Amino acid sequence: MIKTKTIKSKELPLWLLNNVNETNDKKYRHRLLKENNIKRVDAIEELRGIFEEAHNDARLRLRKVLSISLHPLENEESFDPAEGYPELFDMTTLKGYFGEVFAGLIAENFFPFEEKGWRVPAFSFRYHEIAFDQLEMYRLTGKKLNTIPGRTGDDCLAFVLDNKNKIVKVLFCEAKCTASHHESMISDAHNKISSENLIPVEIRRIIDILSDYGDSESLIWIQSLRELYLNGQQCERYDLVSYVCGQSPVRPKTRKSWIPLDTPHQKYLGERKLEAVEIHLTDVEDLIKEIYRKVD
Repeated sequence: MIKTKTIKSKELPLWLLNNVNETNDKKYRHRLLKENNIKRVDAIEELRGIFEEAHNDARLRLRKVLSISLHPLENEESFDPAEGYPELFDMTTLKGYFGEVFAGLIAENFFPFEEKGWRVPAFSFRYHEIAFDQLEMYRLTGKKLNTIPGRTGDDCLAFVLDNKNKIVKVLFCEAKCTASHHESMISDAHNKISSENLIPVEIRRIIDILSDYGDSESLIWIQSLRELYLNGQQCERYDLVSYVCGQSPVRPKTRKSWIPLDTPHQKYLGERKLEAVEIHLTDVEDLIKEIYRKVD
C-alpha cells in the first residue's frame, strides 16, 4: 500500500536562490530560481527520494498485473514488470517527467501567489500507457526504446483545502524542461495554460489513483475532489508555468530572464492570476540522470 505524502523539501530552498517580481495588481508574478552549486549534491540526494515516491504509483500499476507489491524481491515471480521504469526511457521523456515533478515541488515549497497551503495529492504517471508499452516491448525483445510521445492531460495540479476539507483554490501547472533554451517551449506553455476550464480534466484520474491508496488522507482528498467534480463548485483557478532550462541570458545586466518580469507572456490569454517560474540549472541532463539513476 502506498500513501499520499507531501513533497516538502528541506534542501530545495537552500539549493535554489529565489527572486520574485510582482505587478502592483498582484495578478502576475515572475519567479527566478538560480542554482547555488554548493548545495547541489545535498539537493540531489533528497530529490532522489522525492522522485522515487512520485513514480511509485506507476510502478504499482505495472506490477498489479502480477499482484505483487512495491518490493518485488519479496515475491516468487521470475521478473518485475516495473524493472527499468523510468530510468530506461529516453532523455526527452525523463525531462518531461522531471519538469512535472518539479512543478509540484515549486507549488509545495515556494508558495506561488504567497499561498502556503498548496498540496499535490498525486502525479498521473500511471496513465502514460504508451511508455508502458515501450517498456514491455523492451522486456520482450531487448531492443532499445524509441522516443516516447508524452501523455495527455494536466502536467501537475495542486489544491488548497479549507478547514472543512473543501477545495477553495486550484493551481494548474504547465511544465517544460530543456537542457538549453527554447522560446517555443515558453510560448507553448503559456498557450496551453490559457485554457478556459476552471475545473481540471485530470480530476477523474487523480480520484482513480487515490482510490488505490488506503490511508485516511487519500479518503479526504477523494471526497473533496468528487465534490469539485460532481457539483462543479466554483473555486478560484490560478495558473503557473514552470520552465526548467540549462541556459541563462548571456547579458544578465540587460536581460535577467527569458520570460517577461513585469507583464504576462504575449501567448497567455487566461486573464487569471499567473505565476511564471524560471529555473536556471547547470548540466540539466546530468542532473536528471543522477536523480533517476539512468545509465547510458
